[in-house]
Amino acid sequence: AGVRGLFPSLSDEFLKDIFDTRMQAALLVKGHNYEYLADRKEAFRELERAIVARRHVAFEYRKEEGPKHYASVAPFKLVNHKGIWYLAGRDGDQKLKTFSFAKIERVRLLETTFAADPSIDQTLRLDDGIWLGEEKREIVMKISAEVAGYFKRRKLIANQVIEKTLEDGGLLVSAKVGHVNQVLPIVRYWIPHLRIISPEGLQGELERELARYVEFDPATIGRKGKEEGRS
Repeated sequence: AGVRGLFPSLSDEFLKDIFDTRMQAALLVKGHNYEYLADRKEAFRELERAIVARRHVAFEYRKEEGPKHYASVAPFKLVNHKGIWYLAGRDGDQKLKTFSFAKIERVRLLETTFAADPSIDQTLRLDDGIWLGEEKREIVMKISAEVAGYFKRRKLIANQVIEKTLEDGGLLVSAKVGHVNQVLPIVRYWIPHLRIISPEGLQGELERELARYVEFDPATIGRKGKEEGRS
């Protein structure tokens, strides 16, 4: 369940303490909020069975433009990423993809089977994100000294690596990501303490986006809506 690193130890004695009501009063864990899946337990179990038996599955996947049918997917793992469950599987085009479990419907086990792939298991263990089918690109960022401690304490960016500690106490941090959206929300959150060094031009794109946001006038939407209503 990913709790091995949560406590200092997972010895038999410590595990007994966790289930002791007296010791429970000493612990309080505030983790992620998890999506509600109580009404999806059958579909979840079906995918579990398919993964263990290495059987292909077919299902419908809800997308904004309408449902898409997947006729044969090799399911490798159910992965929980920041409280959300995903199915990591290989589609007919042999690319490893992630599907949001909440959007998967009408799961059906097929008779065909697939071979185990240790390289996929390793990828799923080592990668911090869910953009598995994308080609990785490296992004380098400069972290100011004021917030460097947060990035030293734990990985705040997918696949984060601290490359160098600067003389002023700041950091140079790199991350290999499948999509820039694995990084940009973190950069926005830590403004003005984080700046993108490379690839060249990405910091400029972010600043132009922020400038458009600052100049945005919500009143124009209201006026536009009224005008459309009158027309």
